[in-house]
Amino acid sequence: MARDIDVLRERLTGWARERLDRPDRVAFDAIVAAEGGASSETWLVDARVGEDRRLEKWVLRIEPRGHQVYQDPSVRRQYRVIEALAARPDLPIPAPVAFEADPAPLGAPFFLMERAEGVAPPNDYHREGALARAAPAEREAMWADGVALMARLHGLDPAPFAFLAAPGMAPATDGVAQELARWDAYRRWADTPQLPLYDRARRWIEDHRPARVVPGPAWGDARPCNMLFAKGRCTALLDWETASLGGGESDLGWWLFYDRMVSATADVPRLDGLPDAAATLALWETAAGRRAEAMEWHLVFAGYRFALISERARALAIAAGRLPTDAWGEANPAVRLLRDLLAG
Repeated sequence: MARDIDVLRERLTGWARERLDRPDRVAFDAIVAAEGGASSETWLVDARVGEDRRLEKWVLRIEPRGHQVYQDPSVRRQYRVIEALAARPDLPIPAPVAFEADPAPLGAPFFLMERAEGVAPPNDYHREGALARAAPAEREAMWADGVALMARLHGLDPAPFAFLAAPGMAPATDGVAQELARWDAYRRWADTPQLPLYDRARRWIEDHRPARVVPGPAWGDARPCNMLFAKGRCTALLDWETASLGGGESDLGWWLFYDRMVSATADVPRLDGLPDAAATLALWETAAGRRAEAMEWHLVFAGYRFALISERARALAIAAGRLPTDAWGEANPAVRLLRDLLAG
């Protein structure tokens, strides 16, 4: 059910009076639903703060209730990731503003963070949007900057992100085992058609599991559409719902799988100037200062995860009448690409 913006403003104002510093000097002006963000409820909020009523631009993210793409969409966990990353001056992470665990004010836990300048490319960035509008040289620079920042994230000490390990699933120090257990649990929870392809993919993943994975934090949803860009540079990394300790190659596989899915699998020509898979891999290795390992495995594992998530999202859209009832399985490009990867 859609929210009444006036009611949202009233409840947010009441919460701010109790929770934010100098609450009598915070007033909320414009509140606009953000585009995209199908997995969570996201609002763009303009606040007037202080005696001088200076304008603060914030993002409000409310934990989903009912319409859940992810099994555990904890905004508390997302906020902790943002807190850990925003402390680093070498990563463009919007600063956290406040977190609320009590569902009473807005019906679910939520957080506020600062709003960064820039534009996010759409999901189909080879067709339209910021990357498509840019000149080839600028596209290349935007892509390279995004990959370099991703690699910088992957080089961080995993210790401050230990909270991402799910207790009882697998050894907390084994990020890959944690991820395998997490997505096995997701598959059982998702309530979507159990395609035979999933069993085949899961067996392949187990049979070819790498002996060694460099430990480190992983973004989880590493794609250009979860970045903001301005003047040819990446100005923000966004969306931490699936952050993990799966290591840098986990994100790199996800990035490469998605790019192939929205280009070759979708029969859409790649944009001139964008580095191809081999060049992207080289960019990441240069920025990370090491070789990427077991990339075939990470590409297949990314495909398995993406197929599961997108089938869940499609099931919700079918139930809501936004997609036809046959818009799953082979109609899903993630499923088709995963099948192609397993076929070699």
